[in-house]
Amino acid sequence: MNTAEIHYSQSELAKLRKQAYKWLDKRRIPHVQGCEEAAVKLSARWGENPEVAAAAAILHDCTKNKTEREQMDLLLQYGITCDDALLAAPQLYHALTGAAVARDVFSMPEAICSAIRWHTTGKPDMTLLEKIIYLADYIEPTRNFPGLGPLRQCAFEDLDTAVALGLSMTMDEVRSKGREPYYLTKQAYEFYKERNRTNAFS
Repeated sequence: MNTAEIHYSQSELAKLRKQAYKWLDKRRIPHVQGCEEAAVKLSARWGENPEVAAAAAILHDCTKNKTEREQMDLLLQYGITCDDALLAAPQLYHALTGAAVARDVFSMPEAICSAIRWHTTGKPDMTLLEKIIYLADYIEPTRNFPGLGPLRQCAFEDLDTAVALGLSMTMDEVRSKGREPYYLTKQAYEFYKERNRTNAFS
């Protein structure tokens, strides 16, 4: 379904917030609120349905506070298979389980579930909504770390360049902790770096 065909009233979004926040540690709620705010602003800039972006942002971390054991139980419950690289990165599980819960518990359409699924690692050739949720999670107003100012500015000037920059920053952070970035993150970075290079000469 095209995201333009999906509609949520303000009362429906308010109800969704109330339900989704019950799944969260209270300390995470300001981040989720900030992500929703950023997603709506990015949607206004780039022509996405702001109601859909709001719903995706509200639910993007819905399983974030689950323990690793609980995450594994959800992966098993929903029949989600993980490759070895993903199994070795428990911090990424919540994207998969969150997408499944959004689909099963909150009855979200596939476009929203997919945006939740890819909000941590990214992937090559993301949809507009997927890129917006990926970046909104990164640049929302409660975040504060080096390099965020330029990324925030870029997100409203050149979306694909911002995605490439965010992916690069993610990989640098992962490597700083002695881990290797998830292979799809590396593939996504190469995809958007090449797209930006091609666009620069087109």
